Amino acid sequence: MPLVKYRIYELSARAVISYGRQQDGAYTFHLSAAETEKCKSLSAPHEQDDNALFYQIMCVLRGDAFTGTPSGHLVTDLSDIIFYMDFSGIFDRSGARKKHLIRQEKAKALFRPEGVDLDFGSGPHRYLAFERSGSMSRQARLSFIREDFYDAVRHRIMMDMTIGDCQLSKLYAYNGLMLSSGIRIDGIGIDRPHRVVVIDNPTRTERNVSVITVEDDGTQSSTRKYHRVEKKEDIEITCFDGEGLISKEYARVVDEKLCGKKVHTSFQIRMPYVKGMLHEVDFKDFLTLCGTDTITDLWGMEHSVRDVDVILTKSMFKGYGWLNGSGMSWEDYWAVFRKYRHALYITNVSKEKPEQTTELNYQFLTTVSIQGDEFRPADLPDGWDHSPETDERNWLTKQTELAYYNFCADESFRQNYFLEKFERVSWWERHQGKDQILAAVLKKNPSFINEPVYAKRLEDEADKIVEQYAVGRLIVAGDNRYLSGDLLDFLAFLLPTVPPRKRRQRMFYSTVMTDHFPESSFYAPQAAYAHDDACTLLRNPHIARNEELQLSFYDAKEERKQMRHYYFGHLTDVVMVDSNMLAAERLGGADYDGDMIKTISDPILNACVRRNYNLYRYEKHKSLTNTENIPLLMIPTAQPQIRSADDWEARFETVRSTFSSRVGQICNAALDRSIIAYNENSDAEERERCREETETLAILTGLEIDSAKSGIRPDLDEYLTHKTVKRSDFLKYKTLVEEMETRRAWYEPTHAAKVKAFFKKVDWSKVDSNVERLPYLAQQLKKNTPRIKANPAKDEDLFFFARQPDWKEQLNSDKLAAVDALLRDHDACLSRIRACHVPVKEKKRKSDVERILYARGQEDAYDPDELYALFGSLPPERVSALLHAMREQAWHLMDGDARERFLREWLPEPEFEDIYDLLTDFRLGGYRILGDIVCDMEDENTGREKKQLFRESDSESFSAMMRAFADKPASRSYRDAVTAKCRELLTAIVRPALAVRYVVALGRRDLLWALLPEYIEKNVLEVRDD
Repeated sequence: MPLVKYRIYELSARAVISYGRQQDGAYTFHLSAAETEKCKSLSAPHEQDDNALFYQIMCVLRGDAFTGTPSGHLVTDLSDIIFYMDFSGIFDRSGARKKHLIRQEKAKALFRPEGVDLDFGSGPHRYLAFERSGSMSRQARLSFIREDFYDAVRHRIMMDMTIGDCQLSKLYAYNGLMLSSGIRIDGIGIDRPHRVVVIDNPTRTERNVSVITVEDDGTQSSTRKYHRVEKKEDIEITCFDGEGLISKEYARVVDEKLCGKKVHTSFQIRMPYVKGMLHEVDFKDFLTLCGTDTITDLWGMEHSVRDVDVILTKSMFKGYGWLNGSGMSWEDYWAVFRKYRHALYITNVSKEKPEQTTELNYQFLTTVSIQGDEFRPADLPDGWDHSPETDERNWLTKQTELAYYNFCADESFRQNYFLEKFERVSWWERHQGKDQILAAVLKKNPSFINEPVYAKRLEDEADKIVEQYAVGRLIVAGDNRYLSGDLLDFLAFLLPTVPPRKRRQRMFYSTVMTDHFPESSFYAPQAAYAHDDACTLLRNPHIARNEELQLSFYDAKEERKQMRHYYFGHLTDVVMVDSNMLAAERLGGADYDGDMIKTISDPILNACVRRNYNLYRYEKHKSLTNTENIPLLMIPTAQPQIRSADDWEARFETVRSTFSSRVGQICNAALDRSIIAYNENSDAEERERCREETETLAILTGLEIDSAKSGIRPDLDEYLTHKTVKRSDFLKYKTLVEEMETRRAWYEPTHAAKVKAFFKKVDWSKVDSNVERLPYLAQQLKKNTPRIKANPAKDEDLFFFARQPDWKEQLNSDKLAAVDALLRDHDACLSRIRACHVPVKEKKRKSDVERILYARGQEDAYDPDELYALFGSLPPERVSALLHAMREQAWHLMDGDARERFLREWLPEPEFEDIYDLLTDFRLGGYRILGDIVCDMEDENTGREKKQLFRESDSESFSAMMRAFADKPASRSYRDAVTAKCRELLTAIVRPALAVRYVVALGRRDLLWALLPEYIEKNVLEVRDD
């Protein structure tokens, strides 16, 4: 089921505020269509996946008769009703500098009730700050909605509830659930009475737990200082936080509506103020066998078990308090649900098959207590000219190096990769059939393995592995699953405290109530990886060693009654833990609403993690308890700030605090310390200090993440500004890799040059940290592992028709010429589309302007964004003329008087007079300021001109293919659209089976896989094994 996509523009807040003007002591924003166009983010796709909010806006726009949009189409109806604003680079800067402070004041004005006036081409409209999802919050993005839609849409998403004073961060977070991308599931009767019930979450208390936590300074401010504390504490546990159940029968209904068949067993869902996971469990059968025929909900109402299909926990229903506070009932919720035509949305589902491997990352590798020979023995070769499997030893990087060698040099593996690949795809991947064709052709003639389509896939996989190796992504045995509580405990919670009277029911009831899950164990149904008695559980983000958890492997088939196997054995994407084990709390404060957990069965890593435990001897299901592990890192609950939902300044402060999130900075600061803290070769005193700071930063990371809901942020200056440590070489390399995705400034060295300089600068013989050595190990692996060179076979060795010496002469020359022209047009069309889709170059010279201003102490007097906005108002032809005049008259050589005469001739407007002094000041390369700005404007204008898809000189077939691209559904790739039209034009020239010969004759075998994939095998020369 392809997703619907919407045309939603993304604007740069920095660009918008550059047009702000002060009026009566406040900034106002009134942008023309041309100015609005210039504020659109150049690198943004301006497309968003379907979500509940967009559907609600469409209902307001089209009326409640709106029934949705056909899948796969790009909907443009909302392009002038709602847009996203990117606030990055504003609130994440210190306000100590005047320039940043002014930007922040201007950005704050965007949140005022007066809003911002923009014109997206349909005339000027006023827009007001609106909502954002969790991911948008992390990316510093906020939606703005047209003023005439604001109230109607807000009523719909807030379910007609009256919300006054509240925890605004939670209101934003829970309203923002409507922006989660997902697939709308209609026509399943989700609103039928009694179908969905809400029950309370059971709670338990774990006594006298050793914890490391932080305590605040006692202030009531939104930013607070914290200090580290070690103590014993009673911990209250919310069981099944964020998870519920869906009946076996209803799961089939939902899944068939979702993908046309029953394949999934767990669903991540969204509804208004509802978020979490639903696991398919036959609770109706279970409750019947226990003699229970009703379920009592959170409001004390009883529901017949046969009518219930979905059981939500209170923690999943985020609107419980507000619903009650508005004097509304659960029945009222569903009445409004129907009134506004809300629906169930599926945002993720379980995998169809269990995995056998997973990836570690650099955070895990930093904290684990591992010796050099366990990580990678020193006597191993730098690269492999033979399989690592021939070495009987085991080491942590072995599976990664084996995978790299296999893709590079193992001929049998390279063949089998394609032959087996098509069997390992799922519905959720929306497989298109290409892998089956690759496998069928290769099976018929192994010589095809050297064709570019095969060779490139193998090379790409090998490169990906070695690139991931360099940044710590190592392949190990294990899998990724949704974290869950013990669901038998969940079912037991549904039972009454009094046993049933009937003997068989009473026996079943008694078995359930006495079947306790071993606390220090986990249950992963149908685990496909090889494992010993215990495995390690890990979760991102992972900062400190205290967040490592090892549990015994629980096999439900070994149970005497096998209840867990019977009721949950099909949940192959779930890992269950006992609530009393504090597993969720130890794993970085996880919950059960969709958090993914890595289960690691690698024997080396498990042996390393066990060193943390104070074990006299290991006993399965009894050892590895909380008391035997190192202290738990406990994230304290901050007292939330209560503010009015109608106070725009309060709403602004809430958004501002989340837009300046520093989770990445904290993680990096913690990594720098953890490399020292967990390296046995470090100085003992420094190691202890860094260990304590790493643990504190892990807790502060949790507080920073929770600030999106609590509104309370930790003061991090002590760690990010004052207590600094040497930046690790690994992080320097990782930053280089991440910068590869961004455009460099014109004066910066290339990415390759930076990487080369990095490796040359570091003395790798003195690096003793395993993580620090990863970039070097990966570089040596790539350098010293030879790759099979693909030499494509001759035509006659691949295709039976090419065995005839004169086969090309038998082809029709006119048709051959027509096919040749068509294929050239096909290539040219794709090339133009790519050129048009490359974002117009960012203002690459702006950093030079900023540097000159800073060098002259003028960084607070002039804002480069405002300077660029001012010149952006000039028509393109005037910019070109100005640039030509600067070159002709040698602007950079003019004396002071000549400079001002030149500006008065070419930029006479009053608004430009205000910056004459700046532009005529040539100190410290100041002549470049005007040149930088004008050149950037010229580049931008030229780039936009080049983005014309259709041109008068285009051939008829070229225009047809370009039209196919322009009219394609949003879910279809540009290449598929163009190629499909080219295939249609090609088969009009020559029938498909014969067209293979023409394409091969023209030396374009590479295009067969796109144009004629289903006709290749019929033409392949079959090679039989002797």
